[in-house]
Amino acid sequence: MAGTGTWLPKSWERGSLWAMTRCGQVVTFIGAGGKTTCLQSITQEIEKAGQRVVATTTTKVFPEELMYCWKNPNPPPYEQERACFWYVDVMEESGKWVGPPLKAVDDAILEDVWMFEKSGVQVGVLGETPQGASPSGKRFWVIEGDGARRLKLKCWEPHEPQIPRRSDCVVLVLDGGLWGRVLQAEQVHRPESCLDLLGHVWNAEQAWRYFLRSPVFAAQYVHMSWVILLNTKVSLDLEKPLLDLNRRWTEIQRGVNELEYRPKHLRLAAGDAKEGKLQWFDLW
Repeated sequence: MAGTGTWLPKSWERGSLWAMTRCGQVVTFIGAGGKTTCLQSITQEIEKAGQRVVATTTTKVFPEELMYCWKNPNPPPYEQERACFWYVDVMEESGKWVGPPLKAVDDAILEDVWMFEKSGVQVGVLGETPQGASPSGKRFWVIEGDGARRLKLKCWEPHEPQIPRRSDCVVLVLDGGLWGRVLQAEQVHRPESCLDLLGHVWNAEQAWRYFLRSPVFAAQYVHMSWVILLNTKVSLDLEKPLLDLNRRWTEIQRGVNELEYRPKHLRLAAGDAKEGKLQWFDLW
């Protein structure tokens, strides 16, 4: 990459999935190509760190087998110690679990904030525990906000995704194995929404066309921090797609800066979400 100049990111970081989200108190995953894996991995990581955590979905998912399950219209009690998955119903035909309504999730998160403040401890920026505070006093939330039928890429209809407005960090997940290959309709959930991307090699140019019309740049989410995650095996060359995306960004950013909306923070990441081994850098 010699001579690329501003194409190189200012600094690389490496770490776990939770670290990638800045240890946010409320993290939502959307997209396709590994959301459920991300939800399971980060929930386990938070629990191993000695924190209480609730996982849930604002859509519907296949049954969760790796954590304690809470089927109830109301969220798990604040005193709940184990990591648990909250859902409200089961679909008869598919057996999928139906998550609570979006408003119910936001109300439950707000209630948690109130309970935490009632205990005499103020919530820090992006869910960080203030110095001297007990980390066990706060509860963390991990949400799956999209359905994608286990495909590799997600396109959206107007009612999608379902992101709690109190999310600290939202992660757009896509299958990193698409990189350098021709995108096929059968790999995409709602391919009719991105017909211009089909039949083309998935590279930095195509990816940015996808990102710029994704929820990452939607008006209702500009107050949130975002991560775009290429979920792929650590054995692959992780740096090349990230560097290609960064280079393409330097080519188009003047036009993008003229857009009316863009997220508060944007981070590009790649790695194996299942193993929790990732690397990333911030575009801003």
